[in-house]
Amino acid sequence: MFVPAMAQSLTVTGSAPLQGGGVDQVWAKKVSYADLDLGTTQGATTLLNRIDVAARAVCGEREGYTMNAARAKAFAKCYARTMHYAIKEVDAPQLTQLAAAH
Repeated sequence: MFVPAMAQSLTVTGSAPLQGGGVDQVWAKKVSYADLDLGTTQGATTLLNRIDVAARAVCGEREGYTMNAARAKAFAKCYARTMHYAIKEVDAPQLTQLAAAH
């Protein structure tokens, strides 16, 4: 069963402090799910993984960069908020159930 959606993509946004400190910067990443059937576990899992990758990127996770305690706390807060709102925006029951189980 294909779950129809008005939009077939969403923009994941997050606010992350710059690596050297200073003012937060807002980042955005478009996540498409036009190719997925969100009524299936496979489709929902694929979208959840795409949202996870986007949320990590917009919240400031960088390869080779070790976060200090304050930065790790800010990242965790940004990541949780970003995941929550992205999943809520898609509003697909299978995705919501899958995310709640993680």
